[in-house]
This record gives sequence, structure tokens and C-alpha cells, in this order.
Amino acid sequence: MSTDRPYISFVVTARNDDHGGNLLRRMQAFVTGLLKQARMHNLSAELILVEWNPPSHKLSLSQALSWPTEETPCRVRVIEVPYELHRRFRHSDKLPLFQMIAKNVGIRRAYGQFILATNVDILFSDELIRFLASGRLRPRILYRIDRYDVPSDVPARATIEDQLDYCMRNIVCVNGRDCTFERDDLRWKQLGRFYCGVKLLKKCQLLFSSASSQKGFAANARTIHTLLVNGADYIRDLISPSFPKLHGNACGDFTLMAREHWYTLRGYPELEMFSYNLDFVLCHMAYHIGVQEKILQDPMRIYHIGHSSGWTPKGDAQMKERLRIIGVPMVDTPQFKSLAMQMQREKRPIILNSEGWGLASEHLLETTIN
Repeated sequence: MSTDRPYISFVVTARNDDHGGNLLRRMQAFVTGLLKQARMHNLSAELILVEWNPPSHKLSLSQALSWPTEETPCRVRVIEVPYELHRRFRHSDKLPLFQMIAKNVGIRRAYGQFILATNVDILFSDELIRFLASGRLRPRILYRIDRYDVPSDVPARATIEDQLDYCMRNIVCVNGRDCTFERDDLRWKQLGRFYCGVKLLKKCQLLFSSASSQKGFAANARTIHTLLVNGADYIRDLISPSFPKLHGNACGDFTLMAREHWYTLRGYPELEMFSYNLDFVLCHMAYHIGVQEKILQDPMRIYHIGHSSGWTPKGDAQMKERLRIIGVPMVDTPQFKSLAMQMQREKRPIILNSEGWGLASEHLLETTIN
């Protein structure tokens, strides 16, 4: 560890494969915006970009992206995990990037006093960067935040100020602690779980109305069954929660805590599967070592630039069906609840990784940009 280590490390992962469409465009907005904001607010930081399994026929990310020439207090480090290491993992022929293992590579090699695991299609509000630069972060706190989703056409060549102005005026939905609020629902956001329950009841009512005929019921039977099960779970959790109700909605886009806690937990669970719910498992692991959740409030925000592969409530079923067809496992909701309840019963985290987490023994190629 360097004596002049940065205050905060931003850890992200990607590969130059146009994931979700216009990947480089979204990444460029993220990189340019963060580095400029770090300079504006004098944020002592490093950006660690883990390039996992880079395509052999494409430029590396350090070459494909444009890097600002102005001096900045945010150093950029690109760490490459080659195909030879990627291929060792099960399902590597179907999953080109193991997101949580890749982030662990960056977390394990981060120098920051605090580490923020985030993603390459995120813009940070100035108020949030100003808070991060204030030096007021505390250990034994897991910092979380609502994610504001915006359209994919954030103006690429605009300044970060204009991009943030565009985001503020073009919110699609907000992924809050209790549920996802569509744009037309935002005025009810302060009602939290109560309003989410009302939305669930309204959805049930509409479905039962459309299923009033025998044909309609047959067509909607599976959806109705799912809603009834979810509704029953929702009411039961309101009355008697079986595990702590943490902010897990879009938690992979913003998970911030002290470096020592990441090391205690040995990073994200390194399971050879799709990354769904692994980030939320980590939040519960942190809770059971005594790390308290703190949700950062407006005007501190993160904006997520939309793309075709991003998770949405509407696309959840299709995503799970696609994974089932190609034979890639994931931690589904029942499995996640089982892990969360086990940790709650035992009052301790489930540590799944060995001491070699984050490919600690591997010597990886690292490029420093500035």
C-alpha cells in the first residue's frame, strides 16, 4: 500500500464487445465525466478498469477510448484478464465476462481507502462527487443510492454539465429501495413500500379483470399465480421480515464501503454463473459483519445510461428464460432468500471465497493511463 494512496477507488469492468449496443459511447461518457468531475472537485481517486477476456480482433479499451489530456487527481489503471484465465471457469464458452469475479480483480488491487464498485454506463451527479471529495466517508458504513435510469441517447459530445442536465430532464424510472418507480409514479416515491404494495394490488386487479373470461384466465394464469405468490410474500415480509430489508435494487451500480470491509468479506461471491443477485448477497454479507447501510439522498444521484442488455423489471422473465435455455446458472430469488435467511439465523456472513479471491496469485498486465 502506498502512503499517498487515493481516498477512493472506482472499480468497473468491461470488454470491447459492444455489449448492449454503443458500449464505447457509454463508456466514454462515464470516463470523461468522472475524470472531469474529479478535477473540478479535487477528488483524490483512482479508476480501475478491469478488461476481462478482451476480444482478440478488437482494440484494447485503453486504445479504443479517448483519454483527457488535462491533469487530474484521478489516476486510471487498466488491468487485463486474458482469455487464458477466462477459459478456466465453467460456462466460459457462454459467458464472455464474469462480472463479479472481474470486479474482485480490481477490488483486490485497489489502493483506495474506500472502494466503490460501479459500472461503465453511470454518470454521477456533481452533488455526489462533491460529497465523495469532502472526506466524510466513514468505515462500518455501506453506502447505497437510488439509480435513475435515462435513455440511451445522452448527448455523447456534450459537456458533463449538459449531460447531467439532460439526465435530470429525461428520467425514465428510479430504482429505489422499495421498488422501481416509473416516471409517472415519481411523485409518490416518498410513500415507499406502501405505494409499491398499492401498485401490486392494482396490477392484480387489472389482470383479474382481463382474465374474467375462461380464455383470458388461461392466457394469464402463470402471471396471476406469480403475482399472488409475490403479493403473499410482500405482505408476510411487511408483517414479519425473515431477513434485513436492505437496498438491493440495482446495487451492482453503486456499492461503496471501506477497503478493509471488502477484504474481510473477500469481495463478491466468486460463483461461476451469471452475476444476478450476487451483488445483493454481498450487501447482506456486509450487514452481518456489522456494516450499517446508509442510503445517500437527493440531490446525490447516479444516472444509468440505458441499453438493450440492461436489466429491467419488464425484461426479467425473458432474461431468466434465456439463461435457462443456454444452461447458465444464476442465484434466483428463492436461492437468494435462502442465503439471506441463513445469514440471519446464524448471525454471520457466508464467506464463499478462498484467501486467493480476486485472482490474487495471478500476475496481470496493467496499463496506467495518466
